[in-house]
Amino acid sequence: MKLRHLEIFYAVMTCGSLSRAAESLNISQPAASKALKNAELKLGFKLFQRVRGKLLPSSEALTLFEKAQSIYQDLDNLRLLADNLARDPRAKITLGCLPSLGLSLVPELVTDFYQQNSNLVMTLTTEHTETLVKKLDLREIDLALTLQPVQQGEIITTLIAEVPLVYIDRNYRQGAVDIKEIDQQRWISPGPHSLSAAIATRRDFSTTRLNVQTYYMATEFVKRGIGCSITDIFSARHNLSPEMIHPITPPMKINLCLLRRADVSLSPITQKFVDFLCKQLRQQLKEINLQLYPDYKKSIAPLG
Repeated sequence: MKLRHLEIFYAVMTCGSLSRAAESLNISQPAASKALKNAELKLGFKLFQRVRGKLLPSSEALTLFEKAQSIYQDLDNLRLLADNLARDPRAKITLGCLPSLGLSLVPELVTDFYQQNSNLVMTLTTEHTETLVKKLDLREIDLALTLQPVQQGEIITTLIAEVPLVYIDRNYRQGAVDIKEIDQQRWISPGPHSLSAAIATRRDFSTTRLNVQTYYMATEFVKRGIGCSITDIFSARHNLSPEMIHPITPPMKINLCLLRRADVSLSPITQKFVDFLCKQLRQQLKEINLQLYPDYKKSIAPLG
C-alpha cells in the first residue's frame, strides 16, 4: 500500500463517506474513488462494501485501520516535533559538570542564561570526569564541563578559560604565597583529580594532614581552621570569606574545558549556550585576575 492509498483509506474510515473523504483531502470525488479502487487492487481484497448507499469497512479494513491509527498518531507527533523545532519553544540542553563546578560556577551561569532564554529546559548532572565521558559516549548528556582535557574516542575538548588557583587558609595574612612555603604539616589534599595533578607539577606534598575527595570538602575544613589547601577561585569564592583566599606566586592556573562529541552537531540553543559560557567566563576571569594580582593586596578581600 502506497502512502496515497493509505491516505484515502484513512480519510474514508474517519469521515464515513467517500464525498467527505474527498473534501478533506481537497480532491474530487471521482479522484478519491479511483484512488480507493487502486488501493484495493494493490492489496488484493475489498476494503469497503457499498450497502444502501453507505461504505461499510470489511474485516480486513478494520484490522488495517488499527495499524493506520498508530501510524497517523506517529505522523501527528512528527509534525508537532517539527513545529516545535522550528519555533524552539522548549529548547533542551543536558549539561554535566564536576561536583565543585555544580556548587560554585554552573548555577550562576545557568541562571543568567535562563533570564535570556525563558523557554529553555535544562537538565544538569554532576559527576567526576571519567563518568562524564561515559555519559557523553552514551549520549546521555550534550556537554560536559571539566577541569582537564580529554582525548578519547569521539570526544573533543575545547579550552574555555584558564581558571586561577588560589591558596586558602583561615589563619594566613601575609599576602601572595609561594607554593614552596606552604606548611606541609597543615596541608589538606583536595583529592586524586585534575587539581592535585596541577599542584603536583609545582610541588609534591609527601605529607598531608588530611585527604579529602572533593574541592568542596577541602574548603569546608579550611573554613574550620583544620589546615590549608589550594583550590580553584570559583570553589573558594563560593564557600570562603575573601580574607581566607590568597593569590599564589607565581600564578597557577587550571584549564576549564568543554567536552562534547565530535560526531554530534550542536543544536542552535546549545551553541548559543556555549557562546554565552565563553563570553561570561572570560569577562569574569578578567575581573578576578585584577582582584587577585594587584601588588598592594594581601587577599582578595576589598580594601577597608
